[in-house]
Amino acid sequence: MSPSARLSAAAANPADSHRRALLLLAALLLVSVVMAFITTNTYDSGDSIKHYLFARYAFQYPMNYMDSWAKPLFTLLASPAAQGGFIGMKLFQCAIVALSAWCAYVVARTLRLPAPELAIVFAYASPDYFIIQFSGLTEPLFGLILVASVALLMTGRPGWSAALITWLPFVRSEGFILIGLWVVYFLWRRQWRYLPLLVLGYAVYSAVGAVVLGEPGWVFGHNPYATKSVYGHGEWDHFVFSLPGLLGWVVLFLAVVGGVRMALDLLDPELRQRRLFSAELLLVYGNICVFIAAHTIFWGAGLFNSFGMTRVLDVTVPLFAVVALNGLTWLVQLGNTPAAQRRIRLGWVAAAVVFLFLGTRQGFRWRRDFTRPPDQEVAENAAAWIRKTYGEGTRPLAYEFPYVAVATNNDFFDAKQHPDFRAHGDQLAEVPVGTLIVWDDWFSRTEGYVQLPMLRRDARFREMWHDAQPRNRYHPERDTTQVIVFERVR
Repeated sequence: MSPSARLSAAAANPADSHRRALLLLAALLLVSVVMAFITTNTYDSGDSIKHYLFARYAFQYPMNYMDSWAKPLFTLLASPAAQGGFIGMKLFQCAIVALSAWCAYVVARTLRLPAPELAIVFAYASPDYFIIQFSGLTEPLFGLILVASVALLMTGRPGWSAALITWLPFVRSEGFILIGLWVVYFLWRRQWRYLPLLVLGYAVYSAVGAVVLGEPGWVFGHNPYATKSVYGHGEWDHFVFSLPGLLGWVVLFLAVVGGVRMALDLLDPELRQRRLFSAELLLVYGNICVFIAAHTIFWGAGLFNSFGMTRVLDVTVPLFAVVALNGLTWLVQLGNTPAAQRRIRLGWVAAAVVFLFLGTRQGFRWRRDFTRPPDQEVAENAAAWIRKTYGEGTRPLAYEFPYVAVATNNDFFDAKQHPDFRAHGDQLAEVPVGTLIVWDDWFSRTEGYVQLPMLRRDARFREMWHDAQPRNRYHPERDTTQVIVFERVR
């Protein structure tokens, strides 16, 4: 962005911009809260539910706070809200997304981008990011800590920024990678005194691990991610081509324009002297590029149990919102008069919002995004049959499908209520007689390694109930999701 454009932005009334930002955020947060009560979708049926369960039962099972897979800081912060059920978790996530959007506004305002409040709109207009706030996943909190750390540094509080970003790995493990960008920034700016703060989170959790677990090295010693992924590997362009679904085509186009503009600024020695240039380059654009590149390598090379989940990129959306606003600022300069520039700005903002409702694959689709998915519907049907046939809580339930715990109100962490259900070393023999096995055609096979023919051939188990639905409601001919209930009879 040219110096003249930034100066003109600075001349705008900051009080008006601040007021518009507050109104936009309040309106969009209200929309999110209303949708939290309306939607029955949980984004996915696996990790979203498991993270919720770890937080929901953390008061009862305090060691959940030290579970490396569940992520200690996420569980700590989410557990109070999760006591209110999944709606509590969704409201927690709505607050996290709202705070993240506000931090994006703060970053845009500090960079003197015109109409910085539009960063809030672009964050909420990113379809996958809007939907993920109705989940139990860690991505929104990771994104908040990331963008808040950037905002703190850009507003002249580098020490607080370093002290906050140090907790990032305890929400998602990629945080260890992104902390490296703060190391580079502090070395570049010769701000040596802030470097020790970058190990604060690790030091605290190591000390807690030494006391609670007797293992000061537990942070790395309990790493749940195998170096070589059990899920194999995928295409190297997988994450790049997922960006339209993450941001929508309009916000993505603006972000690409913003990225091109930053690349051109990088070639200009005068623009490189801007006060916040190094922070913008490393901590806005650098975080986005490094995060996408890291997951591209993980999935392409089959590392760290990467499954190619494109949702992980949601952590970058608040930063992408700033980049998109930078792109819009460049496009607005095509207008010859202030009125023409306003029309260009409003046109692009309207396009970003309208795109969400056009019914495209990258936008919103009501049944796909906001209603209970078929696998959960089948699980609910199984739970209703179990309650009708046996009563609630009268039988142990063995399952790998996390949503079964929600549908049946089963204590996921009580070995008596939820015995282990895996095929390794004939662990099925340890399932108590009288236990109901709730087999599904995804988690039971991929996580428990229990194949349906194995159960049907085993005389110790009797098939009692079965239900199936099309997995894809738009293409029912392609595949089905099914749940089969067995009983251990001998």
